[in-house]
Amino acid sequence: MKLIKKLPLFLFGKTKFYDVILSKFFLSKKRVLNTQKLVIKERKMAYIIAEPCVGTCDTACVEVCPVDCINGPFEKEGLGEEAKADGFDPTDLQLYIDPEECIDCGACEPECPVEAIFEEDALPEEWNKFVEINAAWYQE
Repeated sequence: MKLIKKLPLFLFGKTKFYDVILSKFFLSKKRVLNTQKLVIKERKMAYIIAEPCVGTCDTACVEVCPVDCINGPFEKEGLGEEAKADGFDPTDLQLYIDPEECIDCGACEPECPVEAIFEEDALPEEWNKFVEINAAWYQE
């Protein structure tokens, strides 16, 4: 039996997602050895929403996402509905991409009118803190 969990780990000054695989091994029917083996594999966040979204919260990216993995600024499963409401004030708020739900299709990136969505490897150096910000938002 394998249990796979995706967990954010803070290593070497960066938060990245890792697949943590827990396996139980059974040696025989008479004697069960309940040993757990921990395997950690790096799992990158597919896309990051960075600084240009802060104070904007434009939901064009939400509309094109085929798996509905873009949420915020308040609800983790709200698909940005609060950002569409009349009178919404986006000051100091942003949207977030759920790293467990994102399928890495890239549909959101060209739709963002403020160019705030980046693949993790293409994220400008000055916005690296948004990897941790995005990861932490879904862990709260």
